[in-house]
Amino acid sequence: MNQNPVTIGRREYVDLPELDAFGIEAKVDTGAFRTAVHCERCIETERDGRIVLEAVVNFDGKGERSFFFDKYALRTIKNSFGQTERRYCVKLMIRIGRKKIRSDVSFSDRSGMKYPVLIGRKTIGHKFLVDVSRVHAFRKKSKSLE
Repeated sequence: MNQNPVTIGRREYVDLPELDAFGIEAKVDTGAFRTAVHCERCIETERDGRIVLEAVVNFDGKGERSFFFDKYALRTIKNSFGQTERRYCVKLMIRIGRKKIRSDVSFSDRSGMKYPVLIGRKTIGHKFLVDVSRVHAFRKKSKSLE
């Protein structure tokens, strides 16, 4: 276990560099197992003779953009209503404050939700303590990944 976990609030700004997304407001949810990222749609498609996952995102005001993943999984996940659904999952780099974590994330349509990213306990792990009385323990960062 990490002897000096970083304290974060119930909402934080996060960076998802592989999705070219920086300063995205995320909800920290210790009740959720896996991190979820908003995705308009996911499609398995052929690219350069291989089957890849195309994830179409539009959660940061830049319009719809496609990102392609060679490594992905289709998992059964229980949503917040207790229903199971099949979601595409990939490993993404997530930056919270100065910490960079490579974590499993699932893509789902979060257009009806207030926050396009939900940080689950698998990402939080033993790296963070969540202080629910705090919001934005870290300032919104620029595009650079120090």
